[in-house]
Amino acid sequence: MKKEFFIFPILIFLVIITYFFTQKDGCSVFKVENPSSVYVDLNNNGIFDEKEPVKIENLYYIDENVDLSKFPLLSDLTTEQKIFLSYKAKEYSNHLLNKIHIKIQDGEIYIKNRSYKEIMLDSKLVFDDTENSQKALLEYLKTINTDDYVLLNTRSKKYHKLTCEEGRKSNNLKLIKLSDIKTGMTPCRLCHNNEIKTTNKKQKINIKKTEITSVLEAGNTSDIYENQNIKIFFIDLNAMDRPSNKCTSTACRALLKEINEAKTTIDFAIYGINNQPLLVDALVSAQNRGVRVRWVYDINKSSKNYYEDNEELAKLITSYKTDEEYETKNQTAIMHNKFFIFDKERVWTGSANITTTDLSGFNSNYAVLIDSKELAQIYTNEFEQMYSGVFHKFKKSHNSDFIDIGNNILIKPLFSPQDNIVNTEIIPLINSAKEYIYFPMFFITHKGITNALINAHNRGVDIKIIQDATNSHSTATVHKQLRDKGIEVKTENYSGKMHAKAMIIDDKITALGSMNYTNSGNNKNDENVLIIKNNEITRYMKDTFIYLWKKIPDKYLKY
Repeated sequence: MKKEFFIFPILIFLVIITYFFTQKDGCSVFKVENPSSVYVDLNNNGIFDEKEPVKIENLYYIDENVDLSKFPLLSDLTTEQKIFLSYKAKEYSNHLLNKIHIKIQDGEIYIKNRSYKEIMLDSKLVFDDTENSQKALLEYLKTINTDDYVLLNTRSKKYHKLTCEEGRKSNNLKLIKLSDIKTGMTPCRLCHNNEIKTTNKKQKINIKKTEITSVLEAGNTSDIYENQNIKIFFIDLNAMDRPSNKCTSTACRALLKEINEAKTTIDFAIYGINNQPLLVDALVSAQNRGVRVRWVYDINKSSKNYYEDNEELAKLITSYKTDEEYETKNQTAIMHNKFFIFDKERVWTGSANITTTDLSGFNSNYAVLIDSKELAQIYTNEFEQMYSGVFHKFKKSHNSDFIDIGNNILIKPLFSPQDNIVNTEIIPLINSAKEYIYFPMFFITHKGITNALINAHNRGVDIKIIQDATNSHSTATVHKQLRDKGIEVKTENYSGKMHAKAMIIDDKITALGSMNYTNSGNNKNDENVLIIKNNEITRYMKDTFIYLWKKIPDKYLKY
């Protein structure tokens, strides 16, 4: 017994010593970029160095955009098979290498004395120059039905078909089997349209008839308010199951009509344009028939531009300016406007970008068209500042007041950052509210607005907020703080975005425009906001808000 007791500690000691010496000459994996490119701590200093990648030569993995011309055996792979193999191979290489100790020998990675390349080839998820490895991959694919797999967004818990373009924009995707879907995971409305279309369509019709009765009784459709010199367009995120470039929404058709009927000038400032062939053709046609067409758009030279079609439009409508010069002076600011001026008489503006998501009814937005030479002149003055190359905090205020456009409708145009809109207008309006404040809002992070809303709630004002789901994950969002104080905040639960930026108060006042209620929106970005005083317009806005509010289940007051 004593002898055995003596030998056991010696064995433990030998195991520890062996582990220490076998690990001493190794190094750690920092990052697995893809199956054939790995970042390794070659100098063992524990610091990530982008000059420390290890390329695994003659090891290829499938990607949706991979050029397979050199590998004719694999030329018939379907898009689904490519996407499946891309996610599967990356997942497996991460499983093998992530946060482990490895050895580098003759430029190759070894895991427990076995070549990483050899292990990957054995998986049949990757291949080399030999026909055998390519045939092995094809044999493996014969055992796989890609229809049995989906991509799960691990943050939103929505799952997407492998070919869902919108879904694959996320960086939080995981390949799972359909059989592994659990309670709480929901299908993407965009790519699983066939499975959920009938139920949603019936629900949509019933709710529109019951919840917007006051709008219908007033003789208006649910997506437009008209009164002499003003039209307000409600772009409903329940209207479309997928983005569209067909310009079918009432808001888009109104914009198209204005472009087609413009006689002398079209000036517009937009954050971006995406896949809008009808609007682009109309702008080019206007230019060709002698209309002076000028525009301003946002650019970010430090990273990829958010809307690549900006550059394509710049080839067609060549009278343009960007805020590129100001990137170094005010790097985080963007030109975020979405307004058009037609013939210096009419203004089209709001929260909708000129994109397939915002103008189709996939995202929720408000747009407004106003016939007023006085308002158009103020917007023209703002446009001219930017067109002359002056952006962001370098612009001058127009010091505009309320404009009477008729029928007891007063409108005050404001611009960021020069007008300090949040502190001079939004917070005072919140402080003046007596009955209710309703917010359909993409993003609220401003502390001053947060405190003003809490104070309003404490004095008995009914406050309801609908925010976009993606922003509920941001560290800057204030919805938890507002909920903790008893304010009702719902998170929308649709594939599209709650992209509106509006405030509705006491059946009296509406604020709408391009500005999110954030420090950047108020202090840095180029934005525009309209303060509208009119009871009828505000009641219309309230009706659209209540419709959206009741469309979203009450469980999203917590989740």
